[in-house]
Amino acid sequence: MTQRKHWGCSPFLIVILIALVILAYPLLQFMGDYLVVSDPLQKADLITAVSGPEYRIIYAADLYKKSLAPRLFYTGGYNENDQRYEAKWSEYLATTQGVPPEAISIDDSTVISTYQEAVRVKAFVDAHSDQIHTIIVVTDPYHTRRAKWAYQRVLGDGVKVLMAPVPFAQTGYTPKWWANSVSRKMVFEEYFKYIFYLFRYQWTSGPLQHWLARFDKF
Repeated sequence: MTQRKHWGCSPFLIVILIALVILAYPLLQFMGDYLVVSDPLQKADLITAVSGPEYRIIYAADLYKKSLAPRLFYTGGYNENDQRYEAKWSEYLATTQGVPPEAISIDDSTVISTYQEAVRVKAFVDAHSDQIHTIIVVTDPYHTRRAKWAYQRVLGDGVKVLMAPVPFAQTGYTPKWWANSVSRKMVFEEYFKYIFYLFRYQWTSGPLQHWLARFDKF
């Protein structure tokens, strides 16, 4: 009678599983770290925050109070859920953090994506082209790579874009993203959206690019 092999107890299989576990951690860590762009900050001409969670707005105000730029710029149109204009609400929040109203500019045009916000920032920069050459962009850590790509592409080489991710401790996300459901969702979505941006704004043209525009709400 032929003896069956018990692969579940195979030392070779156990070694393979252990190796996979050892390799998984640095790979997962790299996947998260790749999305985070944190530039060495220097004196800039403008600080802007991608509209969204209030901690972005407050962190941008904190950077202003550290004298990293003489002006804040906030975007964001009408929010049906909260029944308010996000840019005006951001302005209010910044003043509660001690930023003088005269140091804040806003654009409350309706925007539906990070890319469109970059376009609104460009409009403001173009109107002050003699004064703005370097900007600091504040957003969530895992959003920074896509945001930098979008802002730099829209603003062009004439404006230096520095990314300032809000510290993880203030966001609810975690560097060990695979161990947290909210962080996992964010990381997976950011990879999808980043690839979408490359197709939508760089790798395609004509009818295909026009068709992709229907999915712009990223």
